[in-house]
Amino acid sequence: MNKQIVGCIIVLLLSGCQSMSSGDNLRSFILGDWQVESVMGTPTVVSPANLSFLAGGKIAGNNSCNNFFGSYTVEGDKVKLMPAGSTRMMCPESLMRQAGLIDKAMPLVATAEMKTDNLEFLDSAGKSIFILNKL
Repeated sequence: MNKQIVGCIIVLLLSGCQSMSSGDNLRSFILGDWQVESVMGTPTVVSPANLSFLAGGKIAGNNSCNNFFGSYTVEGDKVKLMPAGSTRMMCPESLMRQAGLIDKAMPLVATAEMKTDNLEFLDSAGKSIFILNKL
């Protein structure tokens, strides 16, 4: 009788323990505010950009000059950034170049790699698009 009870307890405990898939881990890891350290291999300058990944697949941020918003999806290690709109302010030339590069790079993101202290977005060929640090 005791073996049956112990067996039932073990089955109940194990059925309540589910491992998270890499997509679940990434989906949880990505949430929050991130600073862009580099974009397409170029370190960000004086006014770094930031991205905020919000629940419900919403994204918002600043590309060093303008605020933007849109959506994102995560499926396994696949990530898709879909900017939808932004402000259109004028900024110093260096920030305008950086903002343009960030805007150009966002749709290129195809996958993500979680690191200890950062997140790296890669294109479909595995080339680094963004390196982000958690704020």
